[in-house]
Amino acid sequence: MRQLSVLLAVSAMTLMSPAFAADSAAPASSHATPAGEVILLTGRGTATNPQTGAIRGLVKGDPVYSGDILNAGSNSYMNLKFSDGAFVLLRPNTRFSIDRYAYTPSSAPPATPPPPVTPALPARPATPPPADRHPVTTASSTEGTLQRAFLRLLKGGFRTVSGLIGKTNADDYLVTTPVATIGIRGTDYYAYICDLACANDPIILESLDLAHLGHDLAVGATLDGVIHGSIAVTNAAGHTEILTAGQFLLTLSDGRQIRLPSEPDFLRAQPFPDPLTLCVS
Repeated sequence: MRQLSVLLAVSAMTLMSPAFAADSAAPASSHATPAGEVILLTGRGTATNPQTGAIRGLVKGDPVYSGDILNAGSNSYMNLKFSDGAFVLLRPNTRFSIDRYAYTPSSAPPATPPPPVTPALPARPATPPPADRHPVTTASSTEGTLQRAFLRLLKGGFRTVSGLIGKTNADDYLVTTPVATIGIRGTDYYAYICDLACANDPIILESLDLAHLGHDLAVGATLDGVIHGSIAVTNAAGHTEILTAGQFLLTLSDGRQIRLPSEPDFLRAQPFPDPLTLCVS
């Protein structure tokens, strides 16, 4: 009995060892195909697996996965490159979720043309397929390709240069914020969830005054701006505003959408860096 007690005690200590704890904290998606990787991190960043609650620290070169919730710390920029070629740059104090992401381009070789039919021979009737055969379908509007990028901004802001997803079928790409959704067809734009710096900006305050709206509506609003291309911003009521290069929109917490005459001052003072060039640590 004493030997059995000692064996049980050793087993319990093994389970509680740091090596076991580190293994249990490994991401559940460690064997999945990465959605992308971290190509720049100036400060601290983490990824949370919402299913297990496990949090892992990130460094340059680390993969990120579909389902991850990413956090950029204070004074920390995190630049991500996704498998479809998109770049997403997170500002400091940003929380960003890769809700659902997949990109599998078709690798099938081009079809070989059938040999010519000799006119002297009668055509043989096609053999019907077995009764249990079903046609193969793909999960995307692009033949031979599985693609989707459903993302969510929870806090802070990001700038993105889009990749291949969404260029063929806009329904394959969607960014959700607390008050709006954003769709694209290939573009360079940013989104920011307004905090006090945003709510106290003179450009925003003047625009709210002209619309006879209270300044308190700015906190929690989504601010969007387009550098190149265009985006479609839809509020909870289903109304969509199209923004093109050099245009800026504020979607308020009550759903109202206010076009701004220019970029807010706080973003001109501390602009979003270009994610295509910000890739060195």
